[in-house]
Amino acid sequence: MLQSTEVTEEDSLQEGDPCPQCGQPLVLRHSERGDFLGCSDYPTCAFMQPVGRRRSVETVLPMSDHCPKCGALVALKRGRYGLFVGCTRYPECDYTYTGHDNSKIKCPLCGKGEMTQRFTKTGRMFYACTNYPDCTYTVPGKPVEQVCPKCSFPLMFVKKNSKGEKLVCGNTMCISRRPRRRKRKEITEL
Repeated sequence: MLQSTEVTEEDSLQEGDPCPQCGQPLVLRHSERGDFLGCSDYPTCAFMQPVGRRRSVETVLPMSDHCPKCGALVALKRGRYGLFVGCTRYPECDYTYTGHDNSKIKCPLCGKGEMTQRFTKTGRMFYACTNYPDCTYTVPGKPVEQVCPKCSFPLMFVKKNSKGEKLVCGNTMCISRRPRRRKRKEITEL
């Protein structure tokens, strides 16, 4: 079923336009669900309309490297999520260099995908299988192809703490990952 592409009056509203309900100016507001236009006379008038805000991408610095997809020059750009390197022929060419560490290590769980660097919504880094919906294996540090001495799992990962870095088994059920319990004698001495 085809949807109508007509632009209604409410779709064409912009910041500063009069509110359709009370006539006060509209202001752009931000929330965790996204940007919206709201009435400046808010508690009295509760008009609001979600805004699909288009954020522009601007070129910060042209570079002399070439795009591996189309051969055009690449440039340092600033977009919605910060700085990135991308093709100057965007949107015809959508190449972007993310700088993620793709470590060509096979996933130990499914054996089909590779472990690749990802980020959570809060910006925390982790490594996950590229065969995602079928395989949900993840590790919180950089994977290393090394056999665990305790359980013989084929993958370990680097864990950073205040004392430095150490290798930890990638198997969540490994005995080396269980917290160590203090002996009763140590507890009574405290």
